[in-house]
Amino acid sequence: MPRCVVIRNPASRRALSEERLQAALDHARAAGWHVERVETDYQHHGMEIARAAAAAGVDVVVVNGGDGTINEVIQGIAHTDTALAVLPGGTANVWANEAGIHKDPSDAMLDIVRGVRRRIDLGRAGERYFLLMAGVGLDAEIVPRVGARMKRLLGAASYVVSGAFIALRTKPRQVAMRIDGAAADASVYWMLISNTRSYGGLAEITYRAVADDGLLDVEVMHRGGVFHLLADGVRLLFHRHDRSPNVEYRHARTVEIATAGLPVQVDGEFLGATPMRFEVAPAALTVIVPPSLRSALFQQPAIGPVDAAARE
Repeated sequence: MPRCVVIRNPASRRALSEERLQAALDHARAAGWHVERVETDYQHHGMEIARAAAAAGVDVVVVNGGDGTINEVIQGIAHTDTALAVLPGGTANVWANEAGIHKDPSDAMLDIVRGVRRRIDLGRAGERYFLLMAGVGLDAEIVPRVGARMKRLLGAASYVVSGAFIALRTKPRQVAMRIDGAAADASVYWMLISNTRSYGGLAEITYRAVADDGLLDVEVMHRGGVFHLLADGVRLLFHRHDRSPNVEYRHARTVEIATAGLPVQVDGEFLGATPMRFEVAPAALTVIVPPSLRSALFQQPAIGPVDAAARE
């Protein structure tokens, strides 16, 4: 019998009602799963719950929340056999969309109980893991200025609204850094260090990313301003922005930024400022995805059905 702990963030923008959540959990119980529910009460509570679940040998941690709650949870289950699954309930639900999870909670729970396990990489910024991506510069300036009220009202568009003003004010910085140990100093307006493809559910900026290849995708935009933003925005629509002379795109295992004072965000949450080391943590997380999912985000075969973990 698979054991799962459902971590619900009641403060999430799209947190499920009690009725809809219970209907979803009934599908797990009908499939023979043992289900325990816990709600987060404070910052980092999700990490604590997840860590305790992994230590107790729980098979699956199901997150009903957004990408920020997911980021908390992966801190507690990275490098364990406990798998991550998601009932979407946040602002953008980027990982749920990348993983092909249904938006309807009952359908999403069926995706989970019928799902397959995959082992994927994580990124790490300093001591903090990230599932999606880390941003340095522009977007990390934006993240702390988007309040909870604006996120509830506008969703993912709240970042666009705030970003439009900040983007025109932000100036590039000359940055001293090393990529895979080699000097790679550059003028940096905005930098993404990505494990996945979709940026905030708005566009596939790091569209070549593969979540289980042991590499991170690094994209640097050197200059800002109206002309470059518009030109690179048009190229982005056709997945040609990485051919722009203003953009540098590469794969890497490590990125070390020595220059101080550049803001950093991970998975849409403000983390701090450079200097900072970023690195890939290969095969650090088990995730549950629908068995029918066909996505270029994954290259390695699934490691088995979700209920097989409970029999091992």
